[in-house]
Amino acid sequence: MWRFVYTALYLLALPVVMLRLLWRSRREPGYRHDLAARFGRWHAAPESGGIWVHAVSVGETVAAVPLLRGVEALAPSAPRILTVTTAAGRERAADLLGDSVHLSWLPWDLPWCVRAFLRRTRPRLLVLIETELWPNLIHECGRFGVRVALVNARLSPRSAAGYRRVGGLTRRMLAGLDVIACQDEASADRFRALGAPPGRVTCPGNMKFDAVLPGDLSARMDRARERLGLDDGPLLIAASTHEGEDAAVLRSFVPLLQRHPDWRLLIVPRHADRFDDVWRLLDRSALPAARLSAGEVPAGSRLLLGDLMGELLTLYGLADAAFLGGSLVRHGGHNPIEPAWHGVPVFSGPHLFNFADVAERFIAAGALEVVADADALALAMERVIEDEDLWQQRSDAARAVVDANRGALGAILAAVRPV
Repeated sequence: MWRFVYTALYLLALPVVMLRLLWRSRREPGYRHDLAARFGRWHAAPESGGIWVHAVSVGETVAAVPLLRGVEALAPSAPRILTVTTAAGRERAADLLGDSVHLSWLPWDLPWCVRAFLRRTRPRLLVLIETELWPNLIHECGRFGVRVALVNARLSPRSAAGYRRVGGLTRRMLAGLDVIACQDEASADRFRALGAPPGRVTCPGNMKFDAVLPGDLSARMDRARERLGLDDGPLLIAASTHEGEDAAVLRSFVPLLQRHPDWRLLIVPRHADRFDDVWRLLDRSALPAARLSAGEVPAGSRLLLGDLMGELLTLYGLADAAFLGGSLVRHGGHNPIEPAWHGVPVFSGPHLFNFADVAERFIAAGALEVVADADALALAMERVIEDEDLWQQRSDAARAVVDANRGALGAILAAVRPV
């Protein structure tokens, strides 16, 4: 009953979702590629018996690379399939993996779309990364005899409350998972409380700590550094910002940049459909502004808009300090691991409930500073940038947290192998 209602609502929403994708394709043409695959009609599908991994976007795709390599070692002859949801994720997957995997979109979560995809691929195992819980996908995999593992799973209190409201649907969906490998014990407890079979829930840790940085990252950073004209002076980045944060950060940081004529602020909105709105804020400000999508950044630009999808990992590598958006508003924050890979001191607002366990590790090590508002953020960044010893201490602490928490990947592969 619940899955029938879910499917009906999904079907009603699909035209709106498709229109939104077409709208986004104006800026990201990749969304127009192979649209038939979203309906399960993937004409380049590999032979049967493969291992299918699903990663939503860029961050999950980078984390999936060592997982896919580990899967190859477990089953060398099995085709490897990677599906993604975003155009940026697809582009990064093509860059990182080339022809070593069969790359496609995740089909719409409608029974007939999923069935069409499964008939073409006939995989032996589906590995879902993080909290990609799709009722029809999981149900149809069960009908086709495909084992399903949810790895690097996380579940915030807010998300758990949402799943609890549709308890019947959630329990049946979780019962269809053969492995639930969680990032932290709190998430594991929430999955169990929602009805996941306790014997299938484990807690190996966060495999994003095990991610291998792309081999071309250094070259990408050099090109970006030249494009931005970063010869001297610190670059501060406000990454994955959400509505309400950009204006607050701008108000607080313009006086800071006026005090330090060689400092620059780069704002990278979380969603592409907000690029133009944020640009209007920057363009009306008291300091010269530029868009990265325009090409070479004019000399003297102090405010920069990161309006290029899939480039955040590269931009983190150029930054001297990073603010994680979604944390000054009640979105729940974003993951500090990516800037920490580069040894960048990290700052956040108070709302970190989506990444509470990871954030606590960085806070305890002195690698992440939590501030109350945008004014406090500007002062905190200024203090760290001006104190070289403090900056180095924060940088070393960030790298140390990453190194200390590696190892989840091996445990995840061990959990998936019997499946």
